[in-house]
Amino acid sequence: MKLNFSIRYKTPFGQSMHVCIRYIDKDGHVRDVNEPMRTDDGDTWTVETAGIVFTHVPIRYLVYTYQVEDDAGKVMRKEWNAVPRMFGLDVSRNYIFHDIWRDLSLQHYIYPVSQEREAKQVGSMPCFNRSVIFRISAPQVRENCLVAVLGSEPTLGVWNVRRYLPMHYVGDGDWMLTINAYAMVFPFEFKYVVVDKATHDIVEWESGDNRKADVIRLDDGEQLVIYGGNIRTKCKLVYHDELLGIDDITNHEIRELYI
Repeated sequence: MKLNFSIRYKTPFGQSMHVCIRYIDKDGHVRDVNEPMRTDDGDTWTVETAGIVFTHVPIRYLVYTYQVEDDAGKVMRKEWNAVPRMFGLDVSRNYIFHDIWRDLSLQHYIYPVSQEREAKQVGSMPCFNRSVIFRISAPQVRENCLVAVLGSEPTLGVWNVRRYLPMHYVGDGDWMLTINAYAMVFPFEFKYVVVDKATHDIVEWESGDNRKADVIRLDDGEQLVIYGGNIRTKCKLVYHDELLGIDDITNHEIRELYI
């Protein structure tokens, strides 16, 4: 099993990106590894590791996060990690993780953290010979709606609003979907959409440019994991006016709310 991590982040001189990986077996035993990453341009950081295979018990989950360290190994900055990056693993597959840095967002209070529920749901995701695994955070989506993905490939509906692919809620405000990528052509473009459960109509599209999967191809056994951060849709924030004793509700886009 090979694990390939990639993230874009501009570090100051003398600092570097690390990925901290926790392997969890089916009995709950854990092993932690800190992998230093490399960059050729100071912007895109990558590392490939063989992963850890427990002697007698197979790995069930992988949890990981990114942090910036200086040359002496001092941690200078960590990601927001209240909702962990957690994925079920098949040791016979190779995984490619394309990530973005997660800062603490002003809307973090709307995330319902329940890691046990998430682990159970994540572990039940299917696995194909060649897979694309989508994951997105959307805690602001109402209970009468769901998140779906729509894109340029026939497998993703070729932008037809009736051919979106519904995602599965895995807890903690996150949604996931695994698709069979055997017939897909890379690279491809896609967006996340919000769908009304009753009417099955798309009620909101992500704003901004299309998202892109920039890999050239997937070989047999490879699993491309695309963690998209926050869905780029409106979020209602409530500000309480102590003087007037009233609540002021304002709509913001999630991607604009970082501190």
